[in-house]
Amino acid sequence: MEDIALLPSQIEFLAEDTTITVVPNFKMESLIFLSGEYGPFVPSFPIDIPLWLAISLKKKKKCVITPPDWMTYNKLKIKYEEENYIKDGFVELPENFIEISSLLLANCPDDIKDINKVRGIIQNILTRREYKLEESFKSHLESLAEGESVTTMEFKNFSMMEINKIRPSYVSGINNLNRIQNSDNVNNNNNNSQSQSSSNVSSRSLFSKK
Repeated sequence: MEDIALLPSQIEFLAEDTTITVVPNFKMESLIFLSGEYGPFVPSFPIDIPLWLAISLKKKKKCVITPPDWMTYNKLKIKYEEENYIKDGFVELPENFIEISSLLLANCPDDIKDINKVRGIIQNILTRREYKLEESFKSHLESLAEGESVTTMEFKNFSMMEINKIRPSYVSGINNLNRIQNSDNVNNNNNNSQSQSSSNVSSRSLFSKK
């Protein structure tokens, strides 16, 4: 069966089920959806609801969103320093790190302290991880023996969104490399066959002479 990758929008849609804390500024009984029941809502009393509902209420100016504990500049800076320190592999990030941070930065910038610094350090983390991935891939290629095909590469602590982003170009590159290697092998086999054939003709000619 062909392996079908999810689109970025589909990955983000799944991440929107993540629970997040909001502080409502309205009073209402519980809201009932197919995914569950959320509420009741009482002004100034924090409540945990899905991210998609939090964003909907935020757009209506019905709540303040409390960012996750990990989404502060100081904690993100520690992650960035760890990412730089680890040479082989990647630092473990919170689940749905890219999706949640992107959604919150876009929809509730006024609820995020030091938003410009937070946005910048998140981009630094992702840029560093992309660079390390490229270097890992280059190192893997250089370690291959001549004619050896590229097989599976395993990366721990890499998110679904990150894999989705690099997958098309890397898979295409690996396939093209394998085609080139296979073509070289075919050419080498043909050259060897031609050489062997010429050798046989020469041998027959040599032994036929008197």
